[in-house]
Amino acid sequence: MRLCVDLVGVHMNRLPASWQTDRLHIADGVLESVPRLMAIFNACSHVGQWDPTFQIYPEEEFAGLVTRSMVDGVGNGRFQLQTIGHNDQLIGYFHCHHHHPQPQTLLISMFVLHPDVQKGGFGTEMIAGLAHTAKAIGHHAIWLEIFLKNWPALRFWIKCGFTTIIDMDGAPQHDATSHASIVVAKNL
Repeated sequence: MRLCVDLVGVHMNRLPASWQTDRLHIADGVLESVPRLMAIFNACSHVGQWDPTFQIYPEEEFAGLVTRSMVDGVGNGRFQLQTIGHNDQLIGYFHCHHHHPQPQTLLISMFVLHPDVQKGGFGTEMIAGLAHTAKAIGHHAIWLEIFLKNWPALRFWIKCGFTTIIDMDGAPQHDATSHASIVVAKNL
């Protein structure tokens, strides 16, 4: 999905550099966290059969995402990567785009929790906190893309209130390697 948006007059509010939920500490990513971010992502490689996003990427790719977030933070830009911590240990991360694809919308482009902590309520708590924080900085909705073969993700995001379908995309032919996805929204 590609939309052109005129952002003249839109203030680029970003998530706070550090914030908390009851059990989680969320903070802007730093380069020192790159090896752990990569380990968390790679621990989810089994999802690759359902979601083509989950491939093996070199460490430079993760460093590039963190650097981009740090640079955008200084320039009040759209992209932001934040880590998710519990008991002083990184258990996940997400990155997002502010005011994309339209003003007052937060687009989650990646959300990853280590498999060892999934099913512990951390994801639901994190998304509830993100929704509250995003609303507080002026966003009206959160959007994200889900690949339809990823049933665990579909269940999770629907349970978190992402029930409005914005768009859908898919391969023209269905086969074992084709993928289809939907973009879903949660109004804040």
